[in-house]
Amino acid sequence: MIATPVNPNSIDVPLIQTGCLKSEFNSTYPAHLNGIIRPDEFQQSIENINRTISSRKPVIILGFIAILCLVSGMTLFVVGGITSVTSHSTGFPIVVGIGFGLFGFGVLILPIGCCIIQSNVTARMQQVVANESMKYSTRSPPCSWRLHIYRTWSGRYERRQRTGLVYRLVIEIGNSVAPRSGHALYQFNQVTPQPVSFFPQENNVPPPPPYYHQSIAGFCSQCGIPRSHITAKFCSSCGHSFNTY
Repeated sequence: MIATPVNPNSIDVPLIQTGCLKSEFNSTYPAHLNGIIRPDEFQQSIENINRTISSRKPVIILGFIAILCLVSGMTLFVVGGITSVTSHSTGFPIVVGIGFGLFGFGVLILPIGCCIIQSNVTARMQQVVANESMKYSTRSPPCSWRLHIYRTWSGRYERRQRTGLVYRLVIEIGNSVAPRSGHALYQFNQVTPQPVSFFPQENNVPPPPPYYHQSIAGFCSQCGIPRSHITAKFCSSCGHSFNTY
């Protein structure tokens, strides 16, 4: 089943379990890719990705080595103990030490090998998904393929919390270069508000008087006495009217 996330331009392809310890991405063709990617191209791309996780050869080899070390170590431990008892030896048997070593190696190699195999599988999957994304980045509209990896906790077992990795394939339509965080970045054009002045205005102060020419408003045209005040209309000496025009 193909799931469609909240973003209508994204397609979520989950990893489904197809057998015992076997999982693969769903190859059902999503209708949202109609006209962009053909069904045969989509199935071929999903098959290329599934091929990286379908190989069980490393797991089989790791399991064989771990079982061989465990069985050999246990056998040497038993044989060394029996030999030491029958031969009445007082020293520590070398065979028992070798058995302990092989058994401990088998116990340690299993979890360490599983972590290494899982890391290699994840790296190969990311590379294949990147190649498929480059293939469809030139389509109209372009498509971006990304691999999301989630860590889940499935409860407690013997006082330890079990964890696991979940893989999800996300196909974004119309986005050829997607950010690594998986979230689209948006920019909004905002108008910067103009600063508002909060200085109070002194409304009680009268406006400055109009400017008058010095030859007209400065002296009396009749007696030449200087004008006592710029707002005076008559000369203080002769009473002549100032020409304010």
